[in-house]
Amino acid sequence: MPAVENHQGGSFAPQGLQSLAVLALLWLITVGFYWKLVLSDQYTWLESPDLANQVLPWLQYQAGEWHRKTFPAWDPYLWGGQSLMGQAQPGAAYPLNWILFLLPLRNGWVRLVYLHWYFVLVHFLAVVFAYRLARELGCSRAASVLGGVAFGFGGYVGTTDWPQMLNGAIWAPLVFLFLIRSLNGIRPRASAALSGMFLGIAWLSGHHQIPIYMSLAAIGVWAFKIFQHGCPDWRSLRLAAVFLLFTLLTGALQILPAYEYGKLARRWVGVEEPVGWAEKVPYVVHAEYSLDPLSLLGVLIPGVRRHADPFAGITVTTLALLAVATGFRRGQVRLLAVLAASGFLFALGEHNVFHGFIYAVVPLVEKARTPSMAVFIFHFGVSILGACGAESLRSAPSGSWPRRAALALLAAGGVLLAGSATILMAGKQPDERYALAALIALLAAGLIYGRHRGQISARAALIGLLALALIELGNVSGFSFAHKRQKNRSVYLDKMAQHADIAQFLRAQPWPLRVAISDQDIAYNFGDWYGIDVFGGYVASLPDNLLRLGIHSPRVHQLMGVGYYVASKPPEQAGKEVFRSQSGLSVYENRQALPRVWNVHSLVRVAGAEQARALLDDPGFDFTRAAWMTAPLPALESCAEPDTVRLLRRDTQSLEIEARMACKGMVVMSENYFPGWRATVDGKPAPIHEVYTALRGVVVEQGLHRIRLDYRPPSVGLGALGTLLGIIGASVLTWVDRRRTAARVG
Repeated sequence: MPAVENHQGGSFAPQGLQSLAVLALLWLITVGFYWKLVLSDQYTWLESPDLANQVLPWLQYQAGEWHRKTFPAWDPYLWGGQSLMGQAQPGAAYPLNWILFLLPLRNGWVRLVYLHWYFVLVHFLAVVFAYRLARELGCSRAASVLGGVAFGFGGYVGTTDWPQMLNGAIWAPLVFLFLIRSLNGIRPRASAALSGMFLGIAWLSGHHQIPIYMSLAAIGVWAFKIFQHGCPDWRSLRLAAVFLLFTLLTGALQILPAYEYGKLARRWVGVEEPVGWAEKVPYVVHAEYSLDPLSLLGVLIPGVRRHADPFAGITVTTLALLAVATGFRRGQVRLLAVLAASGFLFALGEHNVFHGFIYAVVPLVEKARTPSMAVFIFHFGVSILGACGAESLRSAPSGSWPRRAALALLAAGGVLLAGSATILMAGKQPDERYALAALIALLAAGLIYGRHRGQISARAALIGLLALALIELGNVSGFSFAHKRQKNRSVYLDKMAQHADIAQFLRAQPWPLRVAISDQDIAYNFGDWYGIDVFGGYVASLPDNLLRLGIHSPRVHQLMGVGYYVASKPPEQAGKEVFRSQSGLSVYENRQALPRVWNVHSLVRVAGAEQARALLDDPGFDFTRAAWMTAPLPALESCAEPDTVRLLRRDTQSLEIEARMACKGMVVMSENYFPGWRATVDGKPAPIHEVYTALRGVVVEQGLHRIRLDYRPPSVGLGALGTLLGIIGASVLTWVDRRRTAARVG
């Protein structure tokens, strides 16, 4: 690869009052762009099924845990408990989320205004990071502002509301900024480490999809550099190894728990049955979520999309093409152009045979089940190219390409206006944004042509193009935020406030309790939202042992201690109605539920799931007298005297049980068995056994004992150590390389 030009090889940190002024300007632009959220109390970005039903309860639970000075590694409120860190998507490992969680709560609740400012801050960081990359590539401040705005407000970043995905995407400019520095020999080892560190931070964000695509793009650049001349370039190979090392180290806090959980869970991916770690996501799922080739029109025209929005806008796309036409000899332009083209082609999924080949042979790619999301790489490349194209207009443009760009814009505007007029004449109403796109094309044509002829100053042209880009992007990003008076759209958050009386009633019942809730009546994660133990929940995956046990049968509910049902109609296994909510839902009691802890003195060895299922379905098998196991059975004793077992305390990451045993037996708790839990009996370590396929059991000798279980997963501890080493290591390498550079210069 030809050397990529670098004009900003110094420190990454902004320097001087001018840089601070630019940051202030970018902040003002971001706040102004998202005025609906932070300069008004009328709109929200959270009115969608996934955000309200799943993401917001996750954030609420984690904020509550941080305010209780507890790190939320385990979620006890859904499906008998499972690893929050392992699920990844809650974003528990992402440091910037911790700032949100530590902000003051209002009566124990995350404040909506903080969530809105959080959303704005994430986009501001995206704008700043892209601005820094454009500056690194030699663009002026004005052109770099345009590139930052294009990246932060347009395409994938501008149209994605899931924070776990958005937070991973915003780090791409820093990943490639330092990758380019390393390729150019600017403190190559430290730059490779910093590039890997920022990619590792992207992995901490929660969702794996964008980090996988970003990793593929970065590894592709490294591979080209290593094999550029046929034989391996060993120096580049060593730098690539440094990059990968720091990616894995920095991302370890999320990668290790997710890998541990992934091997023990099954995930719903879009086919009828969930798939396990060893199974590939079926390619029919990738085909379903591929980008439609017609989405190419959606790069310019709002609303033409399938699964992912490729919209960059007429202004930015024209500037990007202008950069390619006028500066393709420059290495930086070629790199960005290749990234953009590769991202779009990969996003086509089933329409591109190379995607299928990569799916088949490259590890982890099959886990990213939505190829259309790879359009993010396209948008990233186009945004920075847009800055380069804007920069080409600063000096009096020579050659014919600006004139051709202006003519092409005039033609595009004419076609869009003609199409809108044709639709009107047919008696139909076109999308008003088509006419807006035509207007933008005509105005951009005037600005580019005027600059080409020297009739408009560079500053005026760039300010005008920036204004046009903001208008375009504002008709896509944030355009559909729900207004609180749109009753047909403001339906999700309001429902979450309608069931407070149910939560209040349940909290008043004898502790401990567990509830099952009809997902037809309450779709959001009631357990995380109210901090009540629910055997149910809106999740992407569940531990395999729980799925093998079963999650819907009355016998499983009995075993899991489901003492109450919440529904509009009584479930078949429910007892009498004990409470009716103002929302119309009722609470029904289930007197067949087992206590949350009990003991047995008899164990049965089963060979597999079929034998376990037979015992589960056998009404004559008494759960309070015997348990089954697949592992070798520990020795227990039979005794005539009764035992007494009671749950003393249970919080989110631990529990304590008092057991008065007449003879040696096993204390069972209706909590999911999962690695990372540690048990002590009277302060001495004790093994935890997997009983009833998915529950925990601890063997206890005769006498009075105190049993304590704590969630202390090594994957989280080792992951935290790796992340700390990655960040500190990259910082130390940077400091050492700077001192060496300063010493050589001196």
